[in-house]
Amino acid sequence: MAELRLSGCTPEPLMNYLKALGVFRLVAEQADPSATMSWRGGVAYLHSTLDRDDLITFFTERYQPTPIVGPWGARSGFYPGSSESSARGALDSIVCAAATEPRLHSFGIAIQSVRTLLARYGYDQKVKDDDKLTLMRICRNELPEEVVQWLDAVFVLTDDSRRFPPLLGTGGNEGSGSYVSTFAQVVCSLLIEHDNDEGIVNAIFGEFASKVGGLAVGHFHPGAIDGANSSQGFDGGGGANSWDYLLAIEGCLLFAGAAVRRYGAERMALTAFPFCVDAVAVGYASESDKEAGEGTRAELWLPLWSASVTLSELSNLLAEGRAQLSRRQARNAVEFALSVATLGVSRGIESFVRFAFVKRNGLSFLAAPLGRFTVTSRPRARLLDDPPITEWLERWRRACSDKDKTPARYQSALRQIDRSMFAFANRSEHGNDESFLLNVLIALGNAERTLSRGLRFAADKYLRPLQGLSRQWLAQADDGSAEFRLASAVAGIRGQREGIGPFRAFLEEVDVTNFVSWSPGSTSAVWSNRTLEANLGAVFRRRQMEAFRAGQRHAPLSSARPARLADVIAFLHSETDDEKLTSLLWALPALSWSDVEFKLPETTSAIDVAVPFEFGVMRLVVEPLSLIADGEEWTIREAGDSTQPDPDVFAVLASGRPTAVQAALDRAACRLKSGAWTIIGHRNRQYAGKPVNGFSASVTPERLLAAMLFPLANRDLEQIANLVLYPPENEE
Repeated sequence: MAELRLSGCTPEPLMNYLKALGVFRLVAEQADPSATMSWRGGVAYLHSTLDRDDLITFFTERYQPTPIVGPWGARSGFYPGSSESSARGALDSIVCAAATEPRLHSFGIAIQSVRTLLARYGYDQKVKDDDKLTLMRICRNELPEEVVQWLDAVFVLTDDSRRFPPLLGTGGNEGSGSYVSTFAQVVCSLLIEHDNDEGIVNAIFGEFASKVGGLAVGHFHPGAIDGANSSQGFDGGGGANSWDYLLAIEGCLLFAGAAVRRYGAERMALTAFPFCVDAVAVGYASESDKEAGEGTRAELWLPLWSASVTLSELSNLLAEGRAQLSRRQARNAVEFALSVATLGVSRGIESFVRFAFVKRNGLSFLAAPLGRFTVTSRPRARLLDDPPITEWLERWRRACSDKDKTPARYQSALRQIDRSMFAFANRSEHGNDESFLLNVLIALGNAERTLSRGLRFAADKYLRPLQGLSRQWLAQADDGSAEFRLASAVAGIRGQREGIGPFRAFLEEVDVTNFVSWSPGSTSAVWSNRTLEANLGAVFRRRQMEAFRAGQRHAPLSSARPARLADVIAFLHSETDDEKLTSLLWALPALSWSDVEFKLPETTSAIDVAVPFEFGVMRLVVEPLSLIADGEEWTIREAGDSTQPDPDVFAVLASGRPTAVQAALDRAACRLKSGAWTIIGHRNRQYAGKPVNGFSASVTPERLLAAMLFPLANRDLEQIANLVLYPPENEE
């Protein structure tokens, strides 16, 4: 069996890909049933009993064209009128030649059958739009079986309408052009007049031929469209090889039948066509919202494989033609990319070449190549397939479908999510999943923040707060940064039975019960357009106030993920990324924190980090701590005397006065001393009633107040106590 390298059949442009399928289909159906095909190095390979000369002879002398007709369309050749003359002449030539040329016999019969059908039903003039559906049904039911494969490729009938797969325009028409008419004229030129026999060498093997160009090719080959800037030099590309067009149309027929089986689903969408999804403007240099809106009809992801496949295997692949995402089919380009990353496609596929049908002008579109997408297993992509995310995004996408009426901030937020998800699925390197997943999480957080500022939009579009995300995000998106750990600690602050809500209730206007719902006018939500430190401080103070109203003297800070003390100190010294931390604080509350198990942070050694004295003293009066003497150190136990929280310390700190830190520190020291805990340096009577010294002016009062919100583990609180308090006195 010979292996023929079809150098003229490459994955890009679309015409060349379809041409490869056309060559393979025709050889396997009409010359060598054992033929197989593969892709290697960006070129199609045909494995067949035919050698190079046999293949050329087959197409120039024996190949039988598929009967392609479209009496419902403009310039179909079946009606009178000057615009029909070229197509009508081509059909007449085929019928005449079919009498003596066996290869055109079925085409001639199909043309005669259409003419008989039109006469029987009284269609003697061009079909009106209202009658096209009826005519399509008649054609589907009454034309010869040889024509049905084409009909199934060019339209799909539903109960009350018809759908047009984007590969062949609107029923075989593209703008004012007709694929059907052009195909008939090409058949006449190549197979009856033999006007360009040498062009087959150029079409299949990419070799030079003196006569190749001149044919308009619709959207299949943007570079071959005549006009300025369509090719190198000052003039246009001048059209394409007629053999290219002929073989590409023949290749389209491999997609027939697949759509027929998959249409009729509840959600009538582009996904009914093999490997076709809604367009999303991500993953290429010129991406824009306009291109993904009315400017783009759809995206087509065409598979490449290196293992040789038979025509039957390829037909089954295209008939299945789906990218599965969990239990549903991928609906847009981002979901398709995630499906590929989770291997929700046939495992024999190694990559996809991605095309978008972008509007050129009027009703004309171009099949613009958007690059290759390698099939790579990324198990963590399943996190992005979590129903709480996918369903929330689907509602958001529907809400933004009218781009002229949807405020830009919502479209921008959705675009950021799409970009981050696509980047995760499409990157070339392995590993570093955490960083890419974190970008997705940040994008989700920014979107939730945008939504929380437009509750009327959320209500009108039935958009609920993001919620129910898997706890696996805590492990799989953790990039090892202080910002992630700090955000996890705060986001995990639980609500209390006394009516004090979780952290999220202070972040946005929501009511948190078994599920999260919007609560316009909530007085708990205090987050605004202030700095991060100002917002954290406001949350802390508001939580204290609500605790006081509930009969408590302290703001409860119980969290499943206490902060690492070293991270809190880094925050105090402004060594963390506030923007990143803010975004994560808007995303992580959406996790199902009730499913998160308690986990202690890594131990921070006193040698590794210097705890600011003022922070340590004030932190001991945030919540009651049972400090018990354990030899010469303080330890926290369940029983024993507790420190007394003092909200007034933080009221002083929040005052904004120049002396706020000094006054708050003095008050905290007095509160501790009233419970028999004396801060270092103030045991002697000579210091009684005097201001506390030793704090650093580098820590601002705003930052200091904000840091009080971070939950700490008991062992870190013990370390703080032993750093700022005198050791227990030995009673002996």
